[in-house]
Amino acid sequence: MHHQYADDGRILTSPKELEPLLRGSFPAFYRTVGHVRFFYMADEIWDGESSLVFMAGGEQLAAITLGDGVFYIRVADSDFRIVDGALLGDVFAMLEKTVPMDWHRPFEQLTVSPDPNVYPCGYRCDLCLGSKRYSEHDYSESDNFAYMNWVCYHNCVPGIDIERPPAGDRGIFQCSGCNLNRNRFCRSFFCCKEKGYANCAECGQYHSCDVYHDSHHAAQCNLGITAEEVTRLVIPYCMKERLDVLRNSVLGFAPSASWDLRTAYKTRKKGLR
Repeated sequence: MHHQYADDGRILTSPKELEPLLRGSFPAFYRTVGHVRFFYMADEIWDGESSLVFMAGGEQLAAITLGDGVFYIRVADSDFRIVDGALLGDVFAMLEKTVPMDWHRPFEQLTVSPDPNVYPCGYRCDLCLGSKRYSEHDYSESDNFAYMNWVCYHNCVPGIDIERPPAGDRGIFQCSGCNLNRNRFCRSFFCCKEKGYANCAECGQYHSCDVYHDSHHAAQCNLGITAEEVTRLVIPYCMKERLDVLRNSVLGFAPSASWDLRTAYKTRKKGLR
């Protein structure tokens, strides 16, 4: 199993490295990691071999132990043996039932405006450390982005080789967002316009659409990252998950996403009332 190492000594491992061990249970493991990262704020304690623990506020949110073609997950006092996706609905329901609200990700990070002129594709440029506003006004944030970009995505994104920039290299991330260049470059904007939809959520085909081939899944980054790293460098790019929430909550369509996203959103809304 190939690992990367953070400056503080943490072991960082691409989830795809676990596929030979987990085999048929790997898709369920991938979904589980993505679900926890998207809906909860927790540090990941990864031993580089078989134990992944999600911690928040000094307490354990969930613990996963990997086996041969199987993994085990403990939530509160309940234990689940996972060989496929059949029990994930029960796992996610137990998380929603037992995890304190303080550990839930702020709901505003999980949503996107239904206004076709504001984040129509699901990206949240306002959350992204690569935004030009950070590079121009706070170089420490630009440096932070460069480091976390390496920690999260190095050797994890298929077909993309991300090199860690030299320490102190500033001003290299200068994204202006889509608004200034949408009429020239935005594929999702033109696609929706041609099909007669206000945004990608209204279309509903974004899970298989070529426009979203570069979208990052919440589980794609290295195992062993912190809650802050997830918030800063994972959540802004969970485009499809965010569009699922919008499609279900605002537009009133049955989402094309999995049962767990649908159920988690409904339960969450009730808890916030």
